[in-house]
Amino acid sequence: MKKKSRTLMCLMLIAILLISCSSKDAGSETTSTANSTPTASSEVKSIVPAADYITMTYSEYATTDENGAIKTQILSYDTATKQMKTVFQFDYTAQYPLGYYDKPNQLVYYTQRVGTDEDYGDQIFVRDLSNEESTQLTDNLFAVNYIIPSGDQLFFVANVKGEQSIRLGAIDLNTNGMTLWGDDDMLVEAITLDHKNKKIYASGYSLKERNYSLAHQDGPVGQNNFKMPTYTIYETDYDLKEKTKLFSKNYWIRMLMNKEGHVIAFGDKEYNKGQVPSMVVDYDTVSKTSSVSNWGTTRLQRGEANYSNDGSKIYALAIVKNKRGLFEYDVKSKKFTALFTPTAGFINNIQVVKGH
Repeated sequence: MKKKSRTLMCLMLIAILLISCSSKDAGSETTSTANSTPTASSEVKSIVPAADYITMTYSEYATTDENGAIKTQILSYDTATKQMKTVFQFDYTAQYPLGYYDKPNQLVYYTQRVGTDEDYGDQIFVRDLSNEESTQLTDNLFAVNYIIPSGDQLFFVANVKGEQSIRLGAIDLNTNGMTLWGDDDMLVEAITLDHKNKKIYASGYSLKERNYSLAHQDGPVGQNNFKMPTYTIYETDYDLKEKTKLFSKNYWIRMLMNKEGHVIAFGDKEYNKGQVPSMVVDYDTVSKTSSVSNWGTTRLQRGEANYSNDGSKIYALAIVKNKRGLFEYDVKSKKFTALFTPTAGFINNIQVVKGH
């Protein structure tokens, strides 16, 4: 898939080039977007689904012509019934399309490119499945890496036009006001939400530190002499006013998960070293202590893996027996079960939505 490869490389370059970390203060700021309040905003409620489900963004060619149009689908996998369904489809126009199916409220959040060839960006939209109407929620973003609704707020990680940083942000779905967290020296690499306690955990690091490391790679020619910048895991609240540092490591902390009272961070010593076991930090949010171990089985891909509500399973993107797709990992038996391993298309991202 040539077109997909190009867009994926574009996103990777954005993630590599637009890097930063935060200062002592949270540096949150409130702005507003130009578009009106989303169609169904008054109906958005903090509803917990009855069972875990997985929302996926999946892209494939609309025809057999590999130079033709690519369509993106929002899929929903019910972990209780083991059933998959398509809930929405839209054109692949974003640099790397993302989506999220809010099943209880019957809303879909997704990204599409807006603008001209000279001035464009990927913006966040909401689709009300009850009346099949879409509303644009943002107009100032360039690239979006995460979109996760929670109650009457939509949290995202994105590069804002005119900035080099990648920041955590929130949109109030009742007022359409936007709040940004971080500063111009921050790259937010990954986030995970604790919906129950209304906490957000973010992995971030410094643009200045990374640029310094790139400019000072001393050592034998042909070796990787890049010094990994310091990644810090932060905790903030839903108002994006807090900024508590939990721990720091000189690892590429590429993925965060959470379960009752714990934040789980996956990190690598080098970028894109798939054959080397990942380091796993288990941070106890109650005792404020952490333990470090190696992930001893198939590598979980960089993305939005997470635990089931009862903590017995992990749902993640992985490559098992040369098949890439969505897998269920049993924490006790350490066995992978394939849930969706497409051969024609590509899973852009997933989010695990925990039930009660």
